[in-house]
Amino acid sequence: MAAIGSPAWVARTGGALSLREQLWFAAQAIARELRGKRQGGQVAGAVLAADRTPPSTSVADHVTDFARTVLPDPLLQHSIRSWLWGSMLAELDRIEYDDERLYVAALLHDVGLVDRSDPKAACFAVHGSNLARAIVIEAGGADAFATEVADAVAAHFNVDVPLSWGPEAHLLHAGTHLDVVGLRLPEIARNTVAEVHAQAPRTGFADHFLAAMREEARVRRSSRAGVLWRLGMKRSVRQFQEKVA
Repeated sequence: MAAIGSPAWVARTGGALSLREQLWFAAQAIARELRGKRQGGQVAGAVLAADRTPPSTSVADHVTDFARTVLPDPLLQHSIRSWLWGSMLAELDRIEYDDERLYVAALLHDVGLVDRSDPKAACFAVHGSNLARAIVIEAGGADAFATEVADAVAAHFNVDVPLSWGPEAHLLHAGTHLDVVGLRLPEIARNTVAEVHAQAPRTGFADHFLAAMREEARVRRSSRAGVLWRLGMKRSVRQFQEKVA
């Protein structure tokens, strides 16, 4: 059986989990939450540079303009923070990666939440991956570049994305999950976190994101978002928002 979130799984399912996969995915999510509670507060936060310059390429510039035009501000700022967190975690973990690919994937990872052009789409992340691929190609990006970005976007809502799936996919997942529920936040110094939030404010993010997830769970019950919503995503997002507010 193809791994959930993998290109083979996306091609076979379109993002809809079978009942067996829903149970497996839920078990993974619960196990990760328990691990996070046991590991909380056990590391000293690293002071990292928060003022990072986005890549300056034709594709990155096109995607930046697209994201600023299409994404509501709470999602735009979340996307920027996800790139920042991902690049910081790469530094902590000493992972070599392509910053242009990570940046583009981060800015496009939630485009499926604002585009409802495919009513049959079974998962916003898979729908978003198709959109992301088309946007990168439109911007002049190579097919391999577009495919890597699309695969990262499709996988980002997994419980885990192994490094073997590609550094950009792994770091996009890590950055987005840090920003949404605080996964690995203790590893980054408080002043660095404050600097990131000053650059890309969290204003309105929790409310906007949870409204989108509530709708995802309503119309796409068998998606990963649908499963996580029923497991209590709202509580986790609210608790983290209160912690960093």
